[in-house]
Amino acid sequence: MQPNRAVIVEGIANDWECFRRWIDRSVVPPKLDVPYLKQILPNVPVPIADCGKQHYNSHEKLDLPLFDFLQSWETGETNDSPESTRNRYYLKDWHLRSECPEYGFYRTPPLFASDWLNEFLLEQASDDYRFVYIGPKGTWTAFHADVFGSYSWSVNIFGRKRWYLLPAGEEQKLQNSLRSLPFSVTEQTLRDASVTFFTIEQEAGEAIFVPTGWYHQVMNVEDAISVNHNWFNGCNVGTIWCNLRDAMDDVRREIDDCREMDNFDEHCQVMLKASFGMDYTDFLTILLYVCDKRLASLKGGGVVKQIDDYVLGKKHVMFDIVTIRELLSETIEKGYFNSYPELNALAVNCLHQLRSSGLSL
Repeated sequence: MQPNRAVIVEGIANDWECFRRWIDRSVVPPKLDVPYLKQILPNVPVPIADCGKQHYNSHEKLDLPLFDFLQSWETGETNDSPESTRNRYYLKDWHLRSECPEYGFYRTPPLFASDWLNEFLLEQASDDYRFVYIGPKGTWTAFHADVFGSYSWSVNIFGRKRWYLLPAGEEQKLQNSLRSLPFSVTEQTLRDASVTFFTIEQEAGEAIFVPTGWYHQVMNVEDAISVNHNWFNGCNVGTIWCNLRDAMDDVRREIDDCREMDNFDEHCQVMLKASFGMDYTDFLTILLYVCDKRLASLKGGGVVKQIDDYVLGKKHVMFDIVTIRELLSETIEKGYFNSYPELNALAVNCLHQLRSSGLSL
């Protein structure tokens, strides 16, 4: 994570319930066990991307009852025409874990357990960035980098995916005159632009760790199912903060002609949250929550629980605290919160607590 390097990890899902039970391996080739899923899962609305229709820089979205999607999957197995909905409909970004919290169909791999984003969101019962993807052969995810510039991990539990994965910065070679990036890429277009990239054939049971800021495009070359998380922690929180500031600069430039309006800075924050998904208040709230929780554990001797009940060791706790201390110190020194006195006061107060604690690595 610290060198921000992509990694493939094998054998991650072997003991997961979804890996063992969602697939009917009594037939050749194995296939999704639709009757089993209908038995154990509620018929809730699920988010679908129509891979046959582009909407701005993504695919057109719709909601379908889960059983309707599974029905289109089953009937489509005998209808491979390009126009069939099975060949276009991709169940994506499904929050199954939060919708069915008692159903432990997987466990976060221990390598990825230090997760400030989902730690905060789940303990506040507000949201999460944990997803299930179910897509037939030929469905795909357009060229993109992950939300906030976060890390992501993706574990294939069935089928095979093909990834085009670009180290951070290589995507700039694909920008047009308006600095826009393409909706989709091919190996040929990447080579023509002299882009450094990796082509990865991800097999069932394998995890891919996608570093922060690495653009990628993913194709289901077979019927495929995956579990995915987006997250950040002490290794990339500085990059998330840089991305947030850059997005804020973009907002300010966009509405610079309104600079004299009342509450200009507050309006910028509203637009920042709408475009980036997070504003300065959200970011600082997560930072202070993580910090307070770890400080309390050191003072009181308690444990710091992570996602899926992992526990951080003392050195990891101290690493998180020192990372936050250094980030807050830079933020205050450079005056990033000067336009927001309440946020600045919170940051200064937290930094004072950290400096008085005497912690160091």
